[in-house]
Amino acid sequence: MTRRAMILATAVFLLNLPGQVVSAQASIVHNMVCTVAHGYTMQEVLEVARSIDFDQPDGPNFVFFRQAITGNGNVSPNSFVFATRWADMEHWARSRASRARSPQGALMFQMTDCDWQNSWISLDYTVDEGGSPYEGGELNASLMYFRTCDLREDRTVQDFVDRLAQGNARFREAGDRSIMQVSRRWLGSREGVSPRQVGVRVVGENAEGLARRLDMSVPTGPPQNSQDRVVENCNRRMLMWSHVVHWSSPS
Repeated sequence: MTRRAMILATAVFLLNLPGQVVSAQASIVHNMVCTVAHGYTMQEVLEVARSIDFDQPDGPNFVFFRQAITGNGNVSPNSFVFATRWADMEHWARSRASRARSPQGALMFQMTDCDWQNSWISLDYTVDEGGSPYEGGELNASLMYFRTCDLREDRTVQDFVDRLAQGNARFREAGDRSIMQVSRRWLGSREGVSPRQVGVRVVGENAEGLARRLDMSVPTGPPQNSQDRVVENCNRRMLMWSHVVHWSSPS
């Protein structure tokens, strides 16, 4: 079945920051770190996960398994991020109240070890509407990269989204159709991480498209130290496979 184009900006949240309020459209993503259990493979886990009937009332909009290719020093072997996208918290809560675990779901969780207690919920903001990740939903996986930065004290998430949209224009002009999103932890803190930390995620239209974008991003000179920057303390990009487990069917 042809999957519909991704609809990401669906709920309005007020995000309180020191001394200011950001008003922006966002969807929420529930994330947890899982590990493939001994005796199973990632491919086997994906096959079982994709057999689950997510496409029912109150089901999630999208489900992705994200697996590191080049890590950040904190990635465990055979681990992946289980990311589930919802319209808003009410949608998330309805699903938890109404959905019963299926035999396929029970099997998937037998095949994995997921850290539920340390999961987190993020607000995700889409930078522009020009992307078509996974070739509009036709592919089962694509390459993505992710990095984190800290917002400067006098800047907001919306400032960062707007700045990325300006920089993203040159990739669009070159035919790039990756999707760029800004992610910020909302529920579920992480020890040692700044409360002003934001993440940048870019998922390719396909693997080649994301690789082409990375080629265009190779630094050619010393790092810029502009006082006009919106963020600081950025780490290096982390390359991942983003596997599609569920993509909402057309309504």
